[in-house]
Amino acid sequence: MKSSRENAQKAQMREYATVQPKEKLSNFTKAKLTIEDYLGGQYFLTVDEVQPGKTVSLIEAKHSKNTLIPSKSDIKDGLLKMVLYSNLSDTKVNGANVVCNPTLKLTSEKLSGYISSKSSEEELKNFFSANRLNET
Repeated sequence: MKSSRENAQKAQMREYATVQPKEKLSNFTKAKLTIEDYLGGQYFLTVDEVQPGKTVSLIEAKHSKNTLIPSKSDIKDGLLKMVLYSNLSDTKVNGANVVCNPTLKLTSEKLSGYISSKSSEEELKNFFSANRLNET
């Protein structure tokens, strides 16, 4: 168990120190995330971006250079992390309790404009139309 944890922490440090060339990140920074379960297990992850504030946004970013949206497997990976982060019962930054806001960010060099979960119906309609996206 000790060896496995050490290897996981080393992998976390490598990911934390690496910015993938295809990642389209904002000015926010990567962060290390350690999740502990009720049995004492520890899971060492990184978050692509962290937006600090009263509510800390944990942002998982997926990007596509050649297609309109990232691949299904990238989106599934991002959604899995959103489920995981949404179920954190106690989130701390430097020992202080914070509220956590998991966010999935999908970007593409082929998309025009942007939307968010707070976009109006009109904004959504215009975005889908401008990018020729359908319900599928």
